[in-house]
Amino acid sequence: MDPDPTLNFEQGEVIYENQRVTEWVRFWKVLTGITVGAWPAFYTFEIYAGDGAPSLQWMAEQWNFWQIPT
Repeated sequence: MDPDPTLNFEQGEVIYENQRVTEWVRFWKVLTGITVGAWPAFYTFEIYAGDGAPSLQWMAEQWNFWQIPT
């Protein structure tokens, strides 16, 4: 397998350029921003819509892989 003879490997030459990388960076930034921004709002809504914040006893029973003292 020989490389294309027209390729120039001098310093600064771009061999591969992803034209859509900016689109993906924007996508992940927006997705992260929405998730981080919506999580506190959702948790606050759940506290008011439900019976309040979850108790330590409930968290210890439901999330037993975390060692939560009760």
